[in-house]
Amino acid sequence: MKEIWNKYHENIITFLLLGALFFCVVSVSALFGGTIMKIFGFEYKSVASIVLFFIIATIVSSPVNLMAGAFPKVLFSFGRLSKQVAILLYIILDTAATSLGLRVVDYFMDTVSATDLSIIMVSFIFTLPGIKDIDKKPKGVK
Repeated sequence: MKEIWNKYHENIITFLLLGALFFCVVSVSALFGGTIMKIFGFEYKSVASIVLFFIIATIVSSPVNLMAGAFPKVLFSFGRLSKQVAILLYIILDTAATSLGLRVVDYFMDTVSATDLSIIMVSFIFTLPGIKDIDKKPKGVK
């Protein structure tokens, strides 16, 4: 065990720090999202259940969110969509992808109960910060 620690201690510490950072960011987002959702009928048994709900939903919806976010960016970068249409498509796809993840987790978690309106509203709000990235090109692309 000591040999493994000596060989990989930097990687282990980095992994643990990134995990803690992920947990903190998702926890803050969960509390914000839970507050917004509460206005629209979201019910929960504890704050921990809100955090767990959003952590699992983030993991579940990430693959679909990546595709939903990339599709309008690619179409815009190839000149197939105007910036306004790309933004509209991004908002629709990313909101739908996030809603799907939240709906799936809500279905399987007994400690939370989310209404359709609460899921759509928080999904839309979480989509808004990504709009500014529509016209950004990835590093290394000319």
